[in-house]
Amino acid sequence: MKFGVMGTGQVGTTIGGKLQALGHDVVFGSRSLEGGKASRVGAETGIRVASHQEAAEHGEWIVNALPGEHAIASLTGCALDGKILVDIGNYEAAVDGPIAMPLGQALQAAFPAVRLVKTLNSVSAHLMVDPDSLGADHSVFLAGNDAAARAEVETLLRAFGWRSILDLGDLEACRAMEELVPMWMRLFGKFGDPNFNLLVVRQG
Repeated sequence: MKFGVMGTGQVGTTIGGKLQALGHDVVFGSRSLEGGKASRVGAETGIRVASHQEAAEHGEWIVNALPGEHAIASLTGCALDGKILVDIGNYEAAVDGPIAMPLGQALQAAFPAVRLVKTLNSVSAHLMVDPDSLGADHSVFLAGNDAAARAEVETLLRAFGWRSILDLGDLEACRAMEELVPMWMRLFGKFGDPNFNLLVVRQG
């Protein structure tokens, strides 16, 4: 399958590398094609770095790994209609401030023809693509208005190695998912590293 991964930071390059390792055809979308970063990312990953528009044109699926504050502007004008958009982003301001509208819902409102699924936004980058490296069971959440798209993204998450996948239903769940960011930051401060996650345990 062809993926356009928007963002060449740690999260985007980690996801893109995993997708490539699974045999998918990946192109990174970046705001910065001039200078050394795009060349460095391309050399380190072996994945082509292009504009957001080119990456979206390439992708059958799109992954948003951009900071929430830049996501809508960066994706405007891209070929998104009818495609699954996997939103793994957060607002940087969500670390210590309230969210007016969750990013997942804002993206769906801005691009109503996409099949948006929110997931992986409360997990560190290395655990996104290698959950077994934690050495214990832990949970990942997903939400989206399109049930078929949620099922397809769940299949991708299982290919990443996830076993505890909790489908929270429609995009109303985005607020709860994105408001886990302050908790993640607090736990990071306590432990001093990102090697942790939450596990939801239910009796019966």
